[in-house]
Amino acid sequence: MARNTAIPFMLLSCAASLVCCGCQSVPVSTFAFLTQQPANAKHSETDPPSVDLLEENERTSPYHRQANELVQQAVNHYSNGELNQAKILLASAREIDPGHIGTFEIEAQLSYDMGDRNQFLQSLRAIRAASPNDSQKQSAIGTLFFQAGQTQEGIACLKQAIELKPYNENYALKLAAFYEQTGRTEEAQQILLRALHTSPGSKRLPIALGRVCESNQQWSQASIYYAMVVNHFPKNHVWRKHRARCLYHAGNYSAAFEQFTICQQNDPESLSLSEMIAFGDAALRLGDLETAQDLFDEISAVHQHQLLHVEILRGLCAINRGQSISAKSIIDTARKKWPADPTLLEVAALVPVEQ
Repeated sequence: MARNTAIPFMLLSCAASLVCCGCQSVPVSTFAFLTQQPANAKHSETDPPSVDLLEENERTSPYHRQANELVQQAVNHYSNGELNQAKILLASAREIDPGHIGTFEIEAQLSYDMGDRNQFLQSLRAIRAASPNDSQKQSAIGTLFFQAGQTQEGIACLKQAIELKPYNENYALKLAAFYEQTGRTEEAQQILLRALHTSPGSKRLPIALGRVCESNQQWSQASIYYAMVVNHFPKNHVWRKHRARCLYHAGNYSAAFEQFTICQQNDPESLSLSEMIAFGDAALRLGDLETAQDLFDEISAVHQHQLLHVEILRGLCAINRGQSISAKSIIDTARKKWPADPTLLEVAALVPVEQ
């Protein structure tokens, strides 16, 4: 049976060497998140002795060792494409050792490959229940739940991962991304804000917050977060352009003009068409008519046939600079292309009549 590859998986070859670690094992190609500490890893002195004793008993239990052998055989059958036989062996292993997490993890892979969605989800739920204190597994299982359309379970797993490791910004970024995908941008913003409060020196969280605010047209807030990003990456003008755009839309034309100017001076080809228009309009609003005229002339030379409003702005610049002949030429040329445009007619009426 051909295997679906929609979810990225580890190579199964790593399974055999890990499976005998028992509860801390599970080597399944579907689950790259199943990387665990080795069985002989030292426990913290603060761990309850009863937990240590339980884990040691599990590793030395003859039932557990027998289950491991069956899981190993299941892995071998799986790697040979014998999925049904692997599934039978896993069922036998679970009868011997019902709590063996390896059976759930490998069965999740088998169920996915065999198209058994319900069993796949059951296996994920079993892994989640068996790993309440493993932030890495909670995060990865949450991703799989999202991919399977189980949004609420995915969110619950990611929240658990964040609670376990609040200083790991990856979990907050992932949960925020999932919230955004489902249109819950306010919740995404709150998750990112809490994470930034926990990790104020983060370089990635302000980027994510800037993007969320920008998508919500919260221009002033977005510009603040992008300012943080620019402080982290002063030579990266991609983020400076984001800040300049947000400042422009927020009505802070002076600050926007300053940021656009820095971008143009350091990388003249970096500004997009819309950014050039915003740059020119900011200059016009600030009374820097010469800069505005130069920018609009440059845009017109490249995009003349597409941008009526740029020709209107060019004409206005020329009128305000007292260049009546140039203004008349610009407006007359534009009216040949857009003879019925009412705004052009209004601007044409502003051109001083030659004496």
